[in-house]
Amino acid sequence: MITILNNIMASNRFSVVDVDLTDNSVEFILYKADSRKRQEYFLIVDLSTLSGEELRYFLEQTSQEIFEDIQNSGKVELYFEKNCTMIICLNTSVENQDMILALEEDPYNFKKNVVRYSAGELAALNGYLTRHSVTAITNDIINDILNANGGADFLEFKLNHKTGSQLYSLITRIIMKLSFLVYSPREQKLENLAGQIEAAIPVGLTETFDKILTTEWTDEAVIANVESIWGGRA
Repeated sequence: MITILNNIMASNRFSVVDVDLTDNSVEFILYKADSRKRQEYFLIVDLSTLSGEELRYFLEQTSQEIFEDIQNSGKVELYFEKNCTMIICLNTSVENQDMILALEEDPYNFKKNVVRYSAGELAALNGYLTRHSVTAITNDIINDILNANGGADFLEFKLNHKTGSQLYSLITRIIMKLSFLVYSPREQKLENLAGQIEAAIPVGLTETFDKILTTEWTDEAVIANVESIWGGRA
């Protein structure tokens, strides 16, 4: 999963910041936005191999040590302190929901977002990328996935999560956790309503219809307009 997130970061104008940590027990990569207008960092970590107790220790101790190591590295801007989000990869086999909530609601050091995934979801996403020869997971690619088949498949997923696609389940979770990704529903082709109305009007009533549309219908002029258009047969 961390490989997928690394691809997304690199494909959406984020660059790796090379920093060393005193604790190498956790796999991590720090990213900084390339644009100066986006003052933000993302720290990607994979905690799927940790036990419940190890997750608790990470929350209470390790995350603060990582924060201090990066802050004191001399390789980050001043805004790192307030504008860094830790994205935590966590396999769904980790069933401690209370701990997951504790990770995301922890107010100290990093803002923390947990991206949960299953082996089936990861296989579905990797399968899509392989079939469509996708090497860079840009925001456009993510929208292509969600808008496939005119968006009908994604709509079905939203209406029925239990039988929905594992691919959409993972993609929507990623979008919700990475603030720079934006879902853009594909615009549906609108029917030409005016054309349909005109086509439905009998030939003999076309002139009458045009007069109805072009007449100014104020309260005072209603009776006079009706008499004018329908020849006094009102």
